[in-house]
Amino acid sequence: MAFEGMSELSLRKDDRILGLFPHPDDESLGAGILLQRATAVGAAVLPVFLTSGEANAWPQRVLDRKLVLTAEDQKRFGLRRQGEAREALATLGVNPDAAVFLAFPDTTLTALLLANGESALEPLRNLVREFQPTLVLAPLLADCHPDHSATAALALALFTEAKSGSFRLLAYPTHANLASSQEATQIAGTAAEKALKRRAIAAHRSQLVFRRRFHLKFAGAPEVFLPLTTPPRTPQVKATLEGNVLHVSFHLPLSWRSLRKPVLTVVTLQASLGGFSLRLSQRQLAPLPPQVQRCRWQREGKSLRVLVELANAPELALVKVSRPAFLYDEMGFVLADKASV
Repeated sequence: MAFEGMSELSLRKDDRILGLFPHPDDESLGAGILLQRATAVGAAVLPVFLTSGEANAWPQRVLDRKLVLTAEDQKRFGLRRQGEAREALATLGVNPDAAVFLAFPDTTLTALLLANGESALEPLRNLVREFQPTLVLAPLLADCHPDHSATAALALALFTEAKSGSFRLLAYPTHANLASSQEATQIAGTAAEKALKRRAIAAHRSQLVFRRRFHLKFAGAPEVFLPLTTPPRTPQVKATLEGNVLHVSFHLPLSWRSLRKPVLTVVTLQASLGGFSLRLSQRQLAPLPPQVQRCRWQREGKSLRVLVELANAPELALVKVSRPAFLYDEMGFVLADKASV
């Protein structure tokens, strides 16, 4: 991924970099060269892994030669992936003992946000308070992997709560087809840095079983960093927040997912972080979650327009519409624009 006219991202010795990574391997894929530059200039680095990637079952089945996996098998695989992450960090020059593994359940970060967002946000608040970062790295809101977009939502909540200017917030793209951004920066990387990044990616041996080409292609490209809310190339959802009323308009293209009913997922930050999901059925939208007072929707040509009246006006609202099937979503979250009221 490359945008024209990108400036080079520079780091300083007094930088304190907090990296939020949904799974082991995201540190090498998204920021392997940045982490090398950080340690080269003497900046402090705190890598934080939200999950241990223990639910990536098919590579484990191949490696363990075992079709049916138990909870104990998954736990062991998560520990293996933590070890791979430590090896990769050491390759990049980062102290592997600095890594923090929060061990939230893999593939369920979005569900955790909706059910009890504070349980995920509070450990991150504590890390920000203790580490005092100048730069926070996270995935993009638009990332199609639900764990990645959920991690981005947590990062945006941290940024919203923080004092203005206390840290920069940058996103690394992994699973997103993005629109051009004039605010994009990059680290082109030297041949030596790219070689080390490749070694770090290769340290995640369990992830090369099926997707070796996908992973290793990150080693040869410049690392791009963007505003966390950078939209996808073809935005399919538009959202506006007007006080406590959320207006969502979307069009989902005809695809193999079309037999699935679309689900509207909303994450809000008010006094606390939480959210809800609504299956948009022509027959009914009930029962409504307690955060919602009223919800109605109508067709406008090829698009659907949904009006959600929330119980309280949130500080921010993130919206996703998807037709769930397998792991990846059709899109990540979009930030609802605030309208004047």
